[in-house]
Amino acid sequence: MNEYLEQLIELIEKAKRPINNSLDSTGIDSDQTIDNDFNIKNANEFIHGRCEKISAITGIEPYQFPPADKLSAEQIIELLDATEELLAHFNFEFVFPVNVTDDVKYQFIIDHWDSKQKYSSSAMVQIETCRFEENKCPFPDYCSICEDFKDKDDDQHPLSFDQIDFDKLITAKDEKGIRVEVDKFKELIRKPIHENFITGIHNYCDGRCNSCPFTNRCSSYAINKELGEATSSTDEQPSDEQLLVILKATSEIIEEELHKRGMDTNAILNELTSEELCRLQEKHPITMQAESYAEKVKRWLESNQLEMQSRLIAAEDDEITKALESITWFQLFIPAKVARALSSIEQVDVDEHIKYDCNGSAKIALLAIDESLQGWQTFLQHIPHKEDSLLNLLKHLDQLKNNLELQFPDARSFARPGFDDATL
Repeated sequence: MNEYLEQLIELIEKAKRPINNSLDSTGIDSDQTIDNDFNIKNANEFIHGRCEKISAITGIEPYQFPPADKLSAEQIIELLDATEELLAHFNFEFVFPVNVTDDVKYQFIIDHWDSKQKYSSSAMVQIETCRFEENKCPFPDYCSICEDFKDKDDDQHPLSFDQIDFDKLITAKDEKGIRVEVDKFKELIRKPIHENFITGIHNYCDGRCNSCPFTNRCSSYAINKELGEATSSTDEQPSDEQLLVILKATSEIIEEELHKRGMDTNAILNELTSEELCRLQEKHPITMQAESYAEKVKRWLESNQLEMQSRLIAAEDDEITKALESITWFQLFIPAKVARALSSIEQVDVDEHIKYDCNGSAKIALLAIDESLQGWQTFLQHIPHKEDSLLNLLKHLDQLKNNLELQFPDARSFARPGFDDATL
């Protein structure tokens, strides 16, 4: 076997020849670059390129690779390194979940050596290793995002109850540096609500202030605008300093209000039983399903970087750009709103205010899911060769939508302040 492997590795080295890219026929000037070496011509070459077998591109046939179970651990490492170097020479990269072992990687690669892929002469092509299909997971011992995102009893998650000490997020130096801004923000929060403001409108919006017709009637927007001016920030998104200011000011106001009512947060936490703590730590299955979706989006985008980059640079159709914006905007928004809707689900039947807020949060989560579904359907229309993974993502998101609607049957009819109230 050692002699054969030496010959195979030598053959792999010889296969690292320049590839004849037959797709140079777009007629687009290669000087039309966009920010870097990957230009419009490269993008169009990739988009309109034909899929070919890896074996045909590299000149190495799949039968030439011995199966993993016939090799020692050292031989697998040596052959895997040579194979991945060959793939990299032709700008191919298999995207594996973390912790996948070398023998599993090697066997997966040779099992898919005859898969058809698009070649790019100027950028790395990511090759999907997952189709996000729960019942056909290629790495069941190394990846469980399809089945579950976080175990219900996982108390190591950074957002688990009582795992974060907010005071430690701000060092003594930071505390001193932002003290003035914290006090200003507390004053802003305590300002009397302007009569023109729509109460609660910011709780059930999609967060896109730039396109919102109600910014002049939103207290949250007004506060953030004043905060931005106070911290000399011109960014659309909050800076790290602004987030620290908001966090510190909000936590101080909550503590001060509790203190006025004679309540001690530390004493309350100490009185909670272990059973109550476990219940607070436990995530609702629908929340985990939403978090799993967010992780799948991350994995899919990582596995299709060149595909998306090419389509954005070529800008053949604005639909792709809009679809990607929707999907990425709502990737984390959906699990956040789903979690908020479900955070007080046990009290929905006994408290009308909680029921109102839960339905409102579920409503905006459902609207975000609707728009994201449209985005994935647009991808499916424009990128049909990614059909398997796209259909499974659509299936996951559609199931999430159905489960949320079953949990909150009144959510769709919830009238969001401002947005769904024609009288305002």
